[in-house]
Amino acid sequence: MNAPRPRSMSETTLEPLARKPRLDEDALHEVMRDYLSVTERLQRTHESLQREVVRLREELASKDAELERRRRLAALGELAAGVAHEVRNPLGAIQLYSGLLRQQCGALEPALRLIEKIETGIRAIDGVVRDTLALAPRPHDVRPRLARPVLERAQDVSLPALKAAGITLRVAYADRDVRVVAEEAALQRVLVNLIVNAAQASQPGAEVAVEIGREQGGVVEMRVLDRGCGFERGVLEKVFDPFFTTKPNGAGLGLTIAHRLVEAFGGRLSARNRPAGGAEFIIALPAPGRPAKAPRKPTAA
Repeated sequence: MNAPRPRSMSETTLEPLARKPRLDEDALHEVMRDYLSVTERLQRTHESLQREVVRLREELASKDAELERRRRLAALGELAAGVAHEVRNPLGAIQLYSGLLRQQCGALEPALRLIEKIETGIRAIDGVVRDTLALAPRPHDVRPRLARPVLERAQDVSLPALKAAGITLRVAYADRDVRVVAEEAALQRVLVNLIVNAAQASQPGAEVAVEIGREQGGVVEMRVLDRGCGFERGVLEKVFDPFFTTKPNGAGLGLTIAHRLVEAFGGRLSARNRPAGGAEFIIALPAPGRPAKAPRKPTAA
């Protein structure tokens, strides 16, 4: 009886391969579709992550710029306050001597006219000194108060400027009894500054609006809106810088002081262009009774 012939190495290796089932064409197409689908999802995820990284970088740069500006303003405010105090002392003496000189001159009309000019100059310098001191505000009566009476007084003070510009003021309250944490006189000054600026940026016959919202997340927002030309490119990021102005005779301190005062209340003042045209200033103030969440910074439209 003959023994079975042993298999060769090639036969042993090839036989399992020959028995392995082949992928049909439909299955291959399905694998390719799944592969392409996964690749497309990965690509979308990658693009979404890239956009998020860009957004976070821009937000970080914006916050860094804001912190740097606050640091500069704080340093400038302290320096300016020291200089202003030094100027105010001799200025008071000059004003005192001017008053004594007026009494001595009696009925000398030419001398009295010169004294009046001196006193006018003194009052102008004193106004600059007061503004300079406001760069380093030290509010002493920051407490919860109704927002409505403060805005009503700001309306009264702003009325001559509104009439001179031919502007109508519209006021809207989401909550007439909303309360904010602020110093009354300082908040009134901020509102007057923003209302008058809005009037000056508007055409005669236009409308300026002040809108006071409800408390949300420990914050109350007060918005001052105009229908002017808005901010030109490059102006928006400088609008709160000291001595920066687009007005021919402006000192460039009004918005800087407003910004510093709102920060002294624990709030935030920001600006942006409105999509429909014009500018918008947002005063975000803490509401009483609960810690305020930092409001999201608006971006320029």
